[in-house]
Amino acid sequence: MSMTMAPHPHLLKSFDAALQVLRQSFQQIGDMAAENCVLATSAYLANDEARALEAVNLDLDVDRAFEQLRADCFDVLLRFQPVAKDLRLVMGIEHAVGNLERAGDHAKAIARHVIAPQKRNLAQDDRDRLQEMSALVAHTLKSSVTAMTEHSTETAKEVLSADLRVDAYRDAVFDASIVALQRDAAHAHDHIGRILVAAALERIGDHATNIAEEVLFVSRGVSPGATRTGSGLG
Repeated sequence: MSMTMAPHPHLLKSFDAALQVLRQSFQQIGDMAAENCVLATSAYLANDEARALEAVNLDLDVDRAFEQLRADCFDVLLRFQPVAKDLRLVMGIEHAVGNLERAGDHAKAIARHVIAPQKRNLAQDDRDRLQEMSALVAHTLKSSVTAMTEHSTETAKEVLSADLRVDAYRDAVFDASIVALQRDAAHAHDHIGRILVAAALERIGDHATNIAEEVLFVSRGVSPGATRTGSGLG
């Protein structure tokens, strides 16, 4: 997937213009990471190696854009030396884009399950769970990016709440796979593969919640990590 990035911040004279470039770049990377989550899962469910290779290549685009945005964040910090909430916003974007890059790595890991000699036969229930989980995770990731770019604490709190649903899907896949493994050890590769895919999707969901926590930090100075116990959500 080709991407047209916004103008490099060092070409811009005002802090507001540079900050808008950072937001736009962050949004583009978020869109790519969410797209790759769905793409990699669909490749796994369809045993589609071509689609899996597309997901691996898309992750390379995410990695390149990640490195550029980090450099742009540091450039903005050096040139404009923002303080208070503006400083938190730039640092929040710099931290959050690392979560998008790691989410992309997990999508790539799912795709790599396809590029292997073993092919799997998935029951319809297994397909439905993983497909629904993938859609939910992609939605929460995009919502977390929207929360950051639009300064929406309400959207951030919705992302944190949705993490419980992501965990429930993971648990359902784990439980069903363990039962299937006990009954059908001959297809252990299939059953373990489902567990690993669900775990990767759950980790992508965790990175979405990390971004949501950064949003609360940017908005109100709530320290990331405190929010999962309910602090700062009122």
